[in-house]
Amino acid sequence: MVVMGLTSLLFATFMLYKQRDIKRFFAYSSIEHMGIITFAFGIGGILANLAGLLHMTMHSLIKSGIFFTVGHVSQAKSTQQFSEIKGLSVSHPVLAWGLALGVFAIAGLPPFGAFMSEFLIVSSVFVQSPWLTILVAVALVIAFGAMLMRLQDILFGEPTGASHPVEASYVPLFAHLTIVLIAGVYLPVPLVHWFEQVAAQLK
Repeated sequence: MVVMGLTSLLFATFMLYKQRDIKRFFAYSSIEHMGIITFAFGIGGILANLAGLLHMTMHSLIKSGIFFTVGHVSQAKSTQQFSEIKGLSVSHPVLAWGLALGVFAIAGLPPFGAFMSEFLIVSSVFVQSPWLTILVAVALVIAFGAMLMRLQDILFGEPTGASHPVEASYVPLFAHLTIVLIAGVYLPVPLVHWFEQVAAQLK
């Protein structure tokens, strides 16, 4: 599982730079994070299992919020191609903010919950296999670079192409991101105990 997870993580990380379609880009991001989760379970131990379970939860919430946003973007711009989506902060500022927050959250930046889960994964790897920590850390940094590059292209510059109003609700997007933000600051004790019990059974 360690090899499979690490292979998926590295492959998807570099494939992010080749994507020209916004939905396919975030689909490869999902493969990257499935690799992180598989890798954590492969490392094993209560801490790594807990981190993998937590990251699985955080990823599902963040990525569903991101795909809500990406769906809005493709409807508003009548395209899924990065080259035709520019100046979103000018034409659709709320959408731009939502996408930016989603990218920051999925990249594992504090104070979002994915920061805590990725930190725990890296910590558990360092305890058991310090040399693997370098590979994981480098992959995460490279993936973050791809995210920032695409986000910059989308948000800034003169708006191009179609610019339809967004009629769909923003509630699912910001509800998911709010949950992930709260999880990064505080997790209820019963929920932590539940994660610990499940992690212990996976040991």
